[in-house]
Amino acid sequence: MRIFGFICLALGLMMSVAAASSFDGPSCSAHKGMTAVDMSQPTQTISTDSGVTGYSALKAIGVKTIIRYYDWTDQEVTCKTLLPPESDAILAAGFSIISVFQHENDDPETFFIKGRGATDARHALSIAHANGQPEGSAIYFSVDGVDQTIRDMVFENGMSNGHAISKKRKRHLIQADHSFVRHIRRYGRFLQYHAHVFKKPVEEIKAADIHPAIVRYFQELNVAMKGQGYHIGAYGSGAVCELLLGRKLVDYCWLAQSTGWPGFDHFFASKRWVMVQEKTTVCRKWNFANGDHVWLDFNRVNNLKGAWSKKDKIVALAADEVPKSCE
Repeated sequence: MRIFGFICLALGLMMSVAAASSFDGPSCSAHKGMTAVDMSQPTQTISTDSGVTGYSALKAIGVKTIIRYYDWTDQEVTCKTLLPPESDAILAAGFSIISVFQHENDDPETFFIKGRGATDARHALSIAHANGQPEGSAIYFSVDGVDQTIRDMVFENGMSNGHAISKKRKRHLIQADHSFVRHIRRYGRFLQYHAHVFKKPVEEIKAADIHPAIVRYFQELNVAMKGQGYHIGAYGSGAVCELLLGRKLVDYCWLAQSTGWPGFDHFFASKRWVMVQEKTTVCRKWNFANGDHVWLDFNRVNNLKGAWSKKDKIVALAADEVPKSCE
């Protein structure tokens, strides 16, 4: 029975916890309809074994749009963040750009913080302006599986009989997949906040119970972004896309690749998505400047909205906080 319980736990959590490390996506070649890719490192640093430039290699596999990330600007800026020299290079190479903001947006607790939407909007606008992102384009804001995380927390609570995860279970989980470390950490936090956040017995908590917090976050975004000239998009599960489009809090929605997240099938069938993300692809004959193989997510394009292919002459809101290079 204990072995069966562990197997259930591993299977029940694997799609959500290990999704970010799932590298069994499409081959590193051209695929019909998959003309957008998202990447987490500077694209202008890509080199290839064949000697062609990274941008030429991307064009050869049918890429037309590159999706890159915005983040907070008053902390150390990582190479995940799109900075002006890279956006210059992307546009000069003939690609369009989709901007997506992400700062701890895979953590449910982010959405419990009142005012967080306004804070994230300020940072997103600062980087958008530094990059010269033009009015009329969109900034997508990530809701990276937090509804599925709540579902996972409830499942874990049942498996652990309402207690902390035992040392033995922690050991088994980490041996199964090291990415379960994040699950273990978040479950510890869940035990501290679930009672005052959800105000119901754990077994009655549903994935959708985090929806009010997500709605408030996007309401705050809309207030802070009003008059700035940008459309607002979202990245997330099918259920989150349905929620935000239904409330008219976003103009566009980008469907995450995790088919096990709430509402995937229904929203995918609706074809209301602008893109749907594929599992991660590793291009083993390409490398980033740090020596890593290039990994990227292809995106199947339906009706791409919010991309930009030129720059406006916008002065950054906080230019001194947006460096010219990452760490």
